[in-house]
Order: sequence, then C-alpha cells, then structure tokens
Amino acid sequence: MGKTAQAKTPKPQADRREAIVHAAWRMAATGGLAAVTIRSIAGEIGFTTGIVMHHFPTKEAILEEMIERLYRGLFDDYRAALARAPAGRRLERMLLSCLPLKPHTAFGWKLSIVLQSEALRSPAIAKMQQRHYRVYEDDMMRELVQLQADGQIAATTDLAFALSRLIALVEGIGATYALRPRAMPTRLQRQLILDELERLQAAPRG
Repeated sequence: MGKTAQAKTPKPQADRREAIVHAAWRMAATGGLAAVTIRSIAGEIGFTTGIVMHHFPTKEAILEEMIERLYRGLFDDYRAALARAPAGRRLERMLLSCLPLKPHTAFGWKLSIVLQSEALRSPAIAKMQQRHYRVYEDDMMRELVQLQADGQIAATTDLAFALSRLIALVEGIGATYALRPRAMPTRLQRQLILDELERLQAAPRG
C-alpha cells in the first residue's frame, strides 16, 4: 500500500491535520481501531480534544481521512513507477510498487488490513474504499489493454479475468505479509508477480 510516512511524528510546525492523521495511523497499526479515539489522539500529540474535533468532528471523519491518504499514497507510488518504466514493463513496475517491499508500503498494508475491518461495519467507509479500488482497477486494466494492443498478450485473453487474477495475487501477497511477514519474503513476492506476468504473456498470440 501507499505512503504513510511510516507513522513518523510530524515536526512541531507541521499542519495540525497532518499531526492528527499520523497519530491515528500509529495507534491503529499498534492497537487496532479501538485505540483510535478523539481523546486518545489528543493525548498522544498534546492537543486538546477541542482542537482535534475542530479538524475531525468524529472518529469516522478521521478514518475517512486515513483511507484517503492511504490510497492517495498508493496511487502516487504506482503512477511514479509507471512514469519511470520502460516500454513493455509498465504493468510489472506498477504491480511491484504496490507490494510490501519497502517500509512505507509494508506499513500501508498493515494499516489497510486494520481499516478493512471498519468497512464491514460502516457503509460510508466501505463505499469510500470501493471508490478507490475502482481507480486502482481501472489503471491496471488500462495497462492490460495496452499490452494486448501491443501484441504482448494474446488477443483471445479475457482481460477481466486476468485483472481479477492480478488483483487477487497482489491482495494475497499484501495480506499474507501483513499477518505473517516471514511467510512472504521479498524474493517470493517478486517471483510470484513475475511468474504470473510471464504466464499471462506466454499464451499463444496468434
């Protein structure tokens, strides 16, 4: 997942909203969403509850901002990877940039697992996550369509099915790493993605 600044403590002059979100990230990652309350955030960063509520009147508003920033970081990461990628390897670079291969993406995956539990309870949070997922899926599909147009994927390939396989693979890698990091080392993460892309592009192209 995307950049979360790995829950660094903001500098004193940092924006108050930034400080509140960073505190919420830290608390969610270590204590779950039950630990994220307006009172506990205020105590964590030395603000009054009034200051916190001025920026985020409810806990749900804080969670929405956490999700917004999490996915914004994901999009920034993979779009930067796409911009740097050589022709024919854009999808590979996009997928690898989404994996927990770096500290900030590993933290992002851990936070993502925590936030997904809230989506089961809150329709508003679920709707927000689904909106971000559609952006992610659309961007990935765009790369698949281009590979097929370039003849690197067979014209008969079902791209919707290929997209579902890739998303399931990335999600599985990220979730496994978040819960059992030793079961999903860096080398294995890369190999799983590269093997799937090789399989996808190895089909007869007519």
